[in-house]
Amino acid sequence: MFKSITTFIQDKYWKLKSAPRCALAQTKNLLNQHHYHLLSETELKATRISDTAFIFGSGYSINNITPAQWRYIAQHNTVSFREFPRQNFIRADYHITGEVDFLEPYAQHIRENLHYQNTIFIVQKGWSAYMGNNLIGKKLLLPNARIFRFRRIGRSQYIPPSNSFSTGIVHGFNSSLSVTNFAYLMGWKHIVLAGIDLNDKRYFWLKPDETRAYEKKGMGITYQSVFTNADQIVPLFEYWTKILSEERVQLYTLNPKSLLADVMPIYQIPQEAASTAHQTSPDTNA
Repeated sequence: MFKSITTFIQDKYWKLKSAPRCALAQTKNLLNQHHYHLLSETELKATRISDTAFIFGSGYSINNITPAQWRYIAQHNTVSFREFPRQNFIRADYHITGEVDFLEPYAQHIRENLHYQNTIFIVQKGWSAYMGNNLIGKKLLLPNARIFRFRRIGRSQYIPPSNSFSTGIVHGFNSSLSVTNFAYLMGWKHIVLAGIDLNDKRYFWLKPDETRAYEKKGMGITYQSVFTNADQIVPLFEYWTKILSEERVQLYTLNPKSLLADVMPIYQIPQEAASTAHQTSPDTNA
């Protein structure tokens, strides 16, 4: 489906307005990317150790995962995005950087979190990748971190997931879709979405009745609000669930109260497996 005229005009306006700062970020990126270990697609895919990946968003339901369940999850690959580096639950094998609210504190959480010492960072590239280019250009990650760069496509579009990294990763209406497309391209057959609740705007590091300050003041959003664009995110996930299942790739939600539970199966962690799983060290990586 093509972009709406409104979205097309907004994109063109944003590109013109942001051109100077994007040019500066791109220049810094080109000058300083050698501080990191840039992975090829072949090298990246070789790091996958499991047929199952758990993707972690920032929803409040993250707090409902029990220690035994974390031990079970740690036996599989783990992928995080957005504000999940605020966590102290589990190592992150991969972390996706596309959209970022506040870059410096975001990067600080990553640098200071022991669960991210051996993480592979999947960072958006290209002219419009202002946050990703600054993350690399300002050298905000630990030296010699492993990096893979991706191109984002399909913003605000109802389209299938991309079938190759060379084509790009589809963003759709939210970063959770980008990360799901990444997981599909990596070759995982069972992709479990955790902390992608959509039924409210609560976050795992905040109190259950707390609203993020900048949303409360500037957007009229509260912790009880349905997630922004949920009415577009959920149908696109439903579409992707059907498409991927035809390729024997299954999407799941871990939270039975997530809006995604209406369009994909709920992942059931085996109680026996969770109770007997061995804890994986925070510095273990794929």
